[in-house]
Amino acid sequence: MNYAFFQLLGLHFGTNFIRPYNNTPYINKGKELAAFTEKEYINSHEGDVHMANRWAEFLGLKNWFKWRDFEDVPQGYAG
Repeated sequence: MNYAFFQLLGLHFGTNFIRPYNNTPYINKGKELAAFTEKEYINSHEGDVHMANRWAEFLGLKNWFKWRDFEDVPQGYAG
């Protein structure tokens, strides 16, 4: 996930932030995450939700969280 984040950030700023990740055992998964994110991402709330779900599916984490409507967040949750 870090590789994908820094790859995409580097593309945005024209800088190579991924050099430290080049020798990690998960580089291929990071490259795949970055590639489909760059190709499929839509810059909107719905796009963020879709991409979070897409990453979770790809990484086998889709059962680690559940989306809630704003109205369903318990009162006092934010502090």
